[in-house]
Amino acid sequence: MKAHKKEGCNKMRIRAFPMNMDESYVESTWELLRGAIQKIQIQNNSVLSFEELYRNAYTLVLHKHGDKLYNGLREVITEHLQKKDRVYVSQHSVDPVYDLGLILFRDEVIRYDGIRDNLSNTLLNMIMAERHGEAIHMLSVKNACLMLMALGIHARTVYEEDFENPFLQQSAEFFREEGLRYLSENNASAYIQKVQQRINEESIRARHYLDAMTEVKIIKVLEEELISKNLRIIVDMENSGVIHMLTQDRYEDLNAMYLLLKRVPNGLTVMSSAMSNYLRQQGTALVHELTNGISTSPVQFIENLLSLKSRFDQFLSQAFENDSLFRRVISSDFEHFFNLNPSSPEYLSLFIDDKLKKGSKAMSESDLENVMDRAMILFRHLQEKDVFERYYKQHLAKRLLHTRSLADDAEKSVIAKLRALPIDFSASVLTTGFWPTHGSAIRCILPSAANEAFEKFKHFYLNSHSGRILNLQPQLGTADLHAEFYPHSSSSSSNPKQKKHKHILCVSTYQMCILMLFNKSNQYTYKEIVEQTAIPEKDLKRALLSLIFGKSTQQVLCHEEDVFRVNEEFSSRLFRVKIQTLLAKGETVPEQRETRGKIEEERKLEVEAAIVRIMKSRQRLGHTVLLNEIVNQLKHRFMPSPIMIKKRIEGLIERDYLSRDPSDYNIVCVLGLLADYNEQILYDDLLRGYNILERPVSNCSKPLVVLLELVLFQIVDVTWYDYNLKWNPEEYGGISDVRFPAGKIWKPDVLLYNNVDPNFDPYYPSNLVVYSDGKINWIPPAIVRSSCKMDVTWFPFDDQTCCLKFGSWTYNDRKLVLEQGGNGWDMSEYIENGEWLLVGEVRIVCCLFVFLFAVSQFTTADYPVRRTVKLYECCPDEPYSDVKYCLHIRRRTLYYGFNLIIPSLLISLMTLLGFILPVESGEKLTLEITILLSVCVFLTMVSQMTPSTSEAVSLIGVFFSSHMIVVSASVVFNVIVLNLHYRTQDTHRMGVWTRKVLLDWFPRLLLMRRPLKSNSNIHNDIRNDLEPLLNRKETPIQRTNDICHLLEQLIADVRYIREFVKNEEEEQEARNDWKFAAMVVDRICLIAFSFVILVSTIGIFSSSPHITV
Repeated sequence: MKAHKKEGCNKMRIRAFPMNMDESYVESTWELLRGAIQKIQIQNNSVLSFEELYRNAYTLVLHKHGDKLYNGLREVITEHLQKKDRVYVSQHSVDPVYDLGLILFRDEVIRYDGIRDNLSNTLLNMIMAERHGEAIHMLSVKNACLMLMALGIHARTVYEEDFENPFLQQSAEFFREEGLRYLSENNASAYIQKVQQRINEESIRARHYLDAMTEVKIIKVLEEELISKNLRIIVDMENSGVIHMLTQDRYEDLNAMYLLLKRVPNGLTVMSSAMSNYLRQQGTALVHELTNGISTSPVQFIENLLSLKSRFDQFLSQAFENDSLFRRVISSDFEHFFNLNPSSPEYLSLFIDDKLKKGSKAMSESDLENVMDRAMILFRHLQEKDVFERYYKQHLAKRLLHTRSLADDAEKSVIAKLRALPIDFSASVLTTGFWPTHGSAIRCILPSAANEAFEKFKHFYLNSHSGRILNLQPQLGTADLHAEFYPHSSSSSSNPKQKKHKHILCVSTYQMCILMLFNKSNQYTYKEIVEQTAIPEKDLKRALLSLIFGKSTQQVLCHEEDVFRVNEEFSSRLFRVKIQTLLAKGETVPEQRETRGKIEEERKLEVEAAIVRIMKSRQRLGHTVLLNEIVNQLKHRFMPSPIMIKKRIEGLIERDYLSRDPSDYNIVCVLGLLADYNEQILYDDLLRGYNILERPVSNCSKPLVVLLELVLFQIVDVTWYDYNLKWNPEEYGGISDVRFPAGKIWKPDVLLYNNVDPNFDPYYPSNLVVYSDGKINWIPPAIVRSSCKMDVTWFPFDDQTCCLKFGSWTYNDRKLVLEQGGNGWDMSEYIENGEWLLVGEVRIVCCLFVFLFAVSQFTTADYPVRRTVKLYECCPDEPYSDVKYCLHIRRRTLYYGFNLIIPSLLISLMTLLGFILPVESGEKLTLEITILLSVCVFLTMVSQMTPSTSEAVSLIGVFFSSHMIVVSASVVFNVIVLNLHYRTQDTHRMGVWTRKVLLDWFPRLLLMRRPLKSNSNIHNDIRNDLEPLLNRKETPIQRTNDICHLLEQLIADVRYIREFVKNEEEEQEARNDWKFAAMVVDRICLIAFSFVILVSTIGIFSSSPHITV
């Protein structure tokens, strides 16, 4: 049975399907089906088994992999159509399958007459119904819009033509009618709310079921119809527009209007204009109240302005979102009406003075800081800041001297704020040079006690500070008086304690002078007080009014015959009584005129100082340019008028600070620019009737001789004579030479012919020196670039000859004779160049090459300068002369020697190491290739240093090329050596002559010894031991057949071993012969390449004409 089973035929086994298919089995089955589907599509189904395909598909479905089968089939069909799109469609330029379906649907269905209009009208009616509050099926509208967008095939044309354009037209008409209805039924606030609501609704509608770009367009149409066209009506609407909102402080309504009008181009401009009109009206009303006498307090005027400013700042922050346009408008309006009142600088200073004085309304430190910050805002809008500075200095001085300042920190804080503003402002206290008022001492007769104290202090001060003057300013002083009052009424007799009461009176210096008069007499007339105190009348009246008994509101007039006496009934609950000097609420008209006059005088000085500063820096300026410069420099303090500036310029000219240019009256220049009288007259006489176009010769037929000389230090020396510019030095105060700018007098048009500089005339426009005999010397410094033919044959041991060819460009030799000046080249200022050595005339000096660089000695001979006359093809009858300066220069080779030649020579010598390196190291070929690459790198560097258009190969190029050839040859010979080294008897057999040459002759010639042979004699020993045994005829061993058979087999094995060892020894001997031959070739290459490198290097560099370090 077992044998039968083994010998029987194999039965077919059907693989059972697994109960649970793994993913790999599913994938393999699908790939089988996928390939079958593709073969069926190309009609190649002869090799397919439909029964097997059916069974596989049935199995996939049975194991719940039908989705895999379905999706795979879908991908195959899609891929088939996509392949058609990629191949057929691209080749025949037709529409893809999907686009073709869309086009057919668009043209045959959507564009059908009955469907197209009906679809558009249906969509528009549904949207209009939704605008009127009706519910619609939004998904249908959205799908219709998406369909129209898809039918455009990557464009919006179908959507725009069939829906969007009619939709926008219908919406514009709807919004126009709706806007008129809103305006007739609502005020501005309600209209703004309804428009904003409509904007939100349209935006939501567009985002839900319209195209994204339609939202932008419909909002733009809405803004145009509801906002832009009704802009003025909204802003100027009576009892609800911008003015009404500003009057009623409607911040939310203003913000809503701002956000709405911000959406249209000119919306904020119209709104800010309406706000500006209202603001200017309010500010102008405050100014008129002050000028018309309705409001008499300057402090209250500033308070009102600050309140108005705070109110509009709130509008700016809460309603207008700090918009820059509204900020600029508010700032401009405040500047306008604040400067309408010429007393605004004084009033602002009085306001600050009122807040910083003691005894004013109690304010915390933070409140005071806030008030000062607001005052600084008004100060920014002030135009006449210099007027404010004058008043502020006065008030500051009085506060400090009367000890009425609230706190030093507060004063410093205000000054710091003023300094921080972008204006020129400074404040100094108790410094004579910057004292704010009354530069000269005011006369006043002090009481004897006070005068004696002042004289003692004056004596002490002048002894401590020499060279100073101490003047008394009584209008700024204060005093404390001990006063005793004796009432004589009936009530006083009953109470003796009230007979006398004492007080300390804190008064001003003027009040002290008046009161101390009454120690001598009980009464004085007004005239007597004037005579005995010498106080100025206006200050005396002010001091008397503050001492007179009566209410502050009484209007008291002083006359010369009025009599003044002490009020014995004066009483006060305070022991220390401070008597305030009545301060004027504002300057009177005469005082204002006086102040204005002083300010005008100070402005004159400032204008003159500005003129002097500008002219010192600019030297020469036109009148209009100077005017603009002065205005720009002074506009931060005040705006000078053109008339004032013109008068100040004329004043400076009269005082010989400035002068006008004689040739151009509109040019103003610093007087120091003009020469003295004699030199000015000389210039005028020389240039009178002078024509710079005229060649300076007395006879037009005579040539003008021009001498040209070069100084090898960037200077060209040109000399000629101009007969028009001669004078007698004795007639002009001994002036023997003058200077003219390059464009004032004639000069020859001598140029460098072979110039390669982009600026063809590189000469610096230096002055021309004119001597009294008419000789003109022009020495312009110039850096010239000339073209020279480079001969790189001996590079870097080359000599070059460069010539500079000078000549006149338009004057021929009959009109301008150009000659060599001096002795040719002037080498006195020459500085040696680091790359080139300047040598004498062209000559060749050869020097032998030794392994170090030698220095060739040259003597500097005359540098050739040649004058030639040449006829050009353009004008064969007009000879042109030129002067040619030639330079012979030699390259210094120190840099090239140490950076190129020596490193490359050493690298080339490293080539010899490749022939010494043992073959077994495995690096012979790598070393040689690395050296070859290094030489190539150096050759590349040399090629970059030499011109690409050179006509010859440079010496150093030949050097590197030869070394590259040598190194390349070393690579080849190393390959040969490696080939010889690894040869065996099986692949190569050494010939007789090869053996004689490489193993016999060359080793003897090169003194090479071959290692001794150590061959094994094992085969001889085996032969000697076994041969006798095998040759014996009668032995006991022969009697045994088995033993004899084993012995013969053993002998055969031994013979095989002997032959194998013999062959191995012969093959090893052959390998050793090839290795020794490779060593011989290595030694031959070492000697040959050493000789070639040294001989080629010496031969190449010995051919160079010189070697200069």
